[in-house]
Amino acid sequence: MSALMRWNPLSRTSFASREQEFHEIAVRAVDGYDNFGDPSYLEGLRRLLYSYDHEAHLHQVGKLTLIYQTVGLLASRLRTERWFEWRPKSANIAIERPIVITGLIRTGSTALQYLMGANPDMQCLQYWLALHPQPRPPRAMWDAATDFQHARIELDMMYRAGKKKMLEAIHYMTAERPDESGRVLGQNFSDDRFEVVSTVPTYSEWYMNTVHHATYARHKRVMQLIGSYEPDKRWLFKYPVHMRNLDALLDTYPDACIIWTHRDPADVLASYVSLCAHFRSLFEKDVDRPLIAIELKEIWARAVENGMRLRKGREHQFHDMYFNDFLADPIGEAAKAYRHFDQPFSERAKQALTRWRQAHKPGEFGTHNYARDDYGQSTAQVHERYAAYLDQFPRVLEKNTRSAS
Repeated sequence: MSALMRWNPLSRTSFASREQEFHEIAVRAVDGYDNFGDPSYLEGLRRLLYSYDHEAHLHQVGKLTLIYQTVGLLASRLRTERWFEWRPKSANIAIERPIVITGLIRTGSTALQYLMGANPDMQCLQYWLALHPQPRPPRAMWDAATDFQHARIELDMMYRAGKKKMLEAIHYMTAERPDESGRVLGQNFSDDRFEVVSTVPTYSEWYMNTVHHATYARHKRVMQLIGSYEPDKRWLFKYPVHMRNLDALLDTYPDACIIWTHRDPADVLASYVSLCAHFRSLFEKDVDRPLIAIELKEIWARAVENGMRLRKGREHQFHDMYFNDFLADPIGEAAKAYRHFDQPFSERAKQALTRWRQAHKPGEFGTHNYARDDYGQSTAQVHERYAAYLDQFPRVLEKNTRSAS
């Protein structure tokens, strides 16, 4: 990556004009391996580079960070393709009835994933393997692995760049814990992470109005690779953004078992605008919270409406979990989901979840403080846009103790 250090953030050279250079740097980072696989990823990449050049409000550190991120994703794609070549038979592994946690963002899904991810009878995507896909080695080997150590360093750098431990309180991650699917989807440059950290309307319009079949086909291929040492273990996936791409997910995993997490959209929006504003400040100047709120309100209203449409006729594949219920009885709610989807909940698994719960209390990394009135949207305005969702799931408006998620 030494070539990146020669990039001048004050240069007027465009992102788009350096597309080939980014690829070449990635190839050098992977010892000359140059098979990027299915070229469909280029459409998202090129729209993204256009948006960086013409629409984003990047400051100097943001420019450098996005260059590093772009080349890093290309290099990760190359390393993953090389693993596909090394382990071609992993493509034949069946992934049957994966349990998928999704729904609105900021609904307790991360806490649920960490809890259910403690179950030794299931497998999930760890952060370091999302960053560096490869067959998952035994746990005793992780600490000595270079890729594991690299993941720890990256997380440390990200949190050091955050403000007064705010990012840890908003969304805490470690290299060994379960992770979302975004880093894997990002290898195809079709993921909402890009619009979270920067202003990219051209990219966003394409992303919202495209069914990302190739991206989810790659997701499955990566999961087959990572789980190839334990092919019979059932998968647990988690990513709220799967709700935005439920068409592609269900086409790829037609027997997927969906845990749909629910929460009052007004609370969701307030929390998510805060998260996005903090992340975006690491890349852009003059962060516009009210504009972010308007965009996110529409994006996620469309997502849940699409989810409501797609679950018709396949209700048996969905299990609803409400935020307040999960706060009151996390292990009990996990057990209900297991029963609904025929996943045995052994005494060993129950003890593992209990130990996790006892060791990790809510708010252990700080409190995410935010207010509903700092982003220009009233509760009534949010509820009006989500009227169809609230009509189908009225329990989301039930109020108990407010969480710091």
